[in-house]
Amino acid sequence: MERFFAWFVIVLWGVSFLATKVVVQVLNPFLAGFLRFLLAFLFLSLVSGRPKLFNRDIFMAGFWGVFGYFAFENSALMFTEPTNAAIIVSSAPIFFLLFSHIVQKKRTTAGMYLGVMLSFLGVALVILNGRFVLKLNPIGDLLAFGAALSWVFYTHHVEKLGSLTLKENAGIMFWGMVLFLPFSAGRFHQLLNMNASVIVSLLYLGLLCSGLAYFLWNKAIEKLGSRRTTNMIYYIPVVTAVVEHTVKMKLPSALLIGGVVLVVLGLSIFEREVEHETESGTDRMWKDRSEKARSRSD
Repeated sequence: MERFFAWFVIVLWGVSFLATKVVVQVLNPFLAGFLRFLLAFLFLSLVSGRPKLFNRDIFMAGFWGVFGYFAFENSALMFTEPTNAAIIVSSAPIFFLLFSHIVQKKRTTAGMYLGVMLSFLGVALVILNGRFVLKLNPIGDLLAFGAALSWVFYTHHVEKLGSLTLKENAGIMFWGMVLFLPFSAGRFHQLLNMNASVIVSLLYLGLLCSGLAYFLWNKAIEKLGSRRTTNMIYYIPVVTAVVEHTVKMKLPSALLIGGVVLVVLGLSIFEREVEHETESGTDRMWKDRSEKARSRSD
């Protein structure tokens, strides 16, 4: 069930780029972020009751996964090309694998690195889709890396929280919303320019992509593990590309199809490595137990 929820979130977030494009044509990106997470906070608070706010990891999750991620991403787009930003932000699973290996000391194999690198290459092909000229911009590209690293730290703090209820998720949305507020000051007059499509898109981003999706995603981290869940981010550009081609009634290119194949292949390799490590860990545990039992009998 958790894997189904994660896939549901991937679809929601894959479509969110199209909704965001509609919103930021009328509203400043920071104001759009404030309104998005205000809606998410109100929705989760209405469902759960009084939110849980005063916890270090809840604050840090709101800082990194809500404010930090979107502030870095939106700022990056002011300096660099969307293609650059999309590819760099998609590197989050690579950084999280490194983080979990070096900082969290989790057992990591060469096959896991191979899997995430193949999937990243596939994502790059999906995003580029035949456009192989990247215009580098140091400031914008560094900001995009900031977004990728923000998601790594967000996942780390969600993992530390353990089992998250709606109350904790409401707290995460609250702190993200509060941090967006100072950057939204003086821009609220833009609300007068909203039309029906902007309102519908904002409701979609706030209620579904933030209120519901963050809760389901955090549950997936809890049940499936942070590595497996984070790797599913690779499917978001695939969903976006499929939706765009469907809306525009265009046939996918060979590069797009090849990119999707690499994403699936890479994640399959990673899954196989995880299963192998899980089985090996179980075998080692039973072996240790049997050796301890023998030593006691002796």
